Amino acid sequence: MAITKIWKVKGSASAVIRYADDPEKVIGTIYASDLNDVIRYADDDSKTEQHVYTSGINCTREFAFKEFELTKERFDKRGGIVAVHATQSFEETDLSPKEAHEIGVQLAKDLWGDKFQVIVATHLNTNHVHNHFVINSVSFKDGKKFHLTNYCWHDMKEASDRLCKEHGLSVIEKPQGRGRNYYLHQAEKEGKPGYKNVAKAALNYAISRSLNFEEFKSELIALDFGFRFDPNRKHWTITLPDGKKPIRIDGLGSEFSKERIMERIYSNDLSARANKYREIYYRQPNNYHLKKRIHKINTRTGLEKLYLKICYEMGYLPKYRQDPLKVSYIFRDELLRCEQYSKEARLLSENHVSTEKDLSELKQSKESIISNLALNREELRKKLKLRTIPEEEKEETQKKVAAITDKIKNIRFELKLIDDIEERSGYLEEKMNEFEKARERKEKER
Repeated sequence: MAITKIWKVKGSASAVIRYADDPEKVIGTIYASDLNDVIRYADDDSKTEQHVYTSGINCTREFAFKEFELTKERFDKRGGIVAVHATQSFEETDLSPKEAHEIGVQLAKDLWGDKFQVIVATHLNTNHVHNHFVINSVSFKDGKKFHLTNYCWHDMKEASDRLCKEHGLSVIEKPQGRGRNYYLHQAEKEGKPGYKNVAKAALNYAISRSLNFEEFKSELIALDFGFRFDPNRKHWTITLPDGKKPIRIDGLGSEFSKERIMERIYSNDLSARANKYREIYYRQPNNYHLKKRIHKINTRTGLEKLYLKICYEMGYLPKYRQDPLKVSYIFRDELLRCEQYSKEARLLSENHVSTEKDLSELKQSKESIISNLALNREELRKKLKLRTIPEEEKEETQKKVAAITDKIKNIRFELKLIDDIEERSGYLEEKMNEFEKARERKEKER
């Protein structure tokens, strides 16, 4: 199996000349930025067994740089992209350098040999034998520049796989797609549902309560999810209640392919429907005499109440987690910030902040505390500079400085929370008003 890469090499004529005139120049990276740089890297003695595994196609190895430059001068196309650099790295550890080089030379001839000058160098300096290709950016045949597109990599990969098969090497038959979005992965890792996790939860919920495909669609409609399940469509999609862009469900995992969804639905037994009806007709009576958390929240006022309600509706109050499907679509965009809101709600509650004036006074108070602590710390640091200070007293003073630094750090973090509250409280108030109106409309519809 071989992994292929290809990229542009940019540089200037003056830089190229400097490299050509400086034989002692050390090349430190394979992502070189100049023509002579990249040729010298590819043809490095320590990596190529004294040039045994270096070949020139439509040029000579020893004078490749000059021949590349002569082609550019001939067609008056100097500067800009000066070359194209590509690599072919083999997974097999028992592949001989000679065979790897033969594959590389044949690959270069098949892809670029009819129009471009190419240096092929097989490197042996890592655990995996790999080929480097340095391709002149200007064709010796017609003077046209090498046009590097995404198709170049696909063509290179196909040709590399074909040659690997011919030499009895393995290839990736079905390459995997792009990796998962980093922020969604982090959100899932931290227990915060991203939009794909919400979509998967909705699909799993609907599948578990359905005995046929029509019931499955009805369950999604009840959750305010949109969908396009046309049997003639190549990819089925689902749309979150507040979503604008459809999500391809086959990209959510193997459990969400068309065939697997149908299989899961029709493998459910009758208990799925029985449980659903039991929820509708045999609901447990509410314990109205017990006060809920929301009742306590409603006794608060202003900013404190706003942030506590936001955290409550998103299910992120301490010792309480909300099912992402039960979070209103109005707040789903805020789920990734819920930990921040929880800290801000705690700050507002601990300091009994209701109004913007209270918040401003709290900020001034925190800034004043930092100023006083900084002065105290400065006095202690001056004391530490005295040569006459006893060792025990010095250690005690250092501990005091460290403690003051920790206090300042914590207060600065609280000031950041206050700044965020000042910036986003108006926006969150609009969100809460929108949520209250949506809830009122839903209650009227009942």
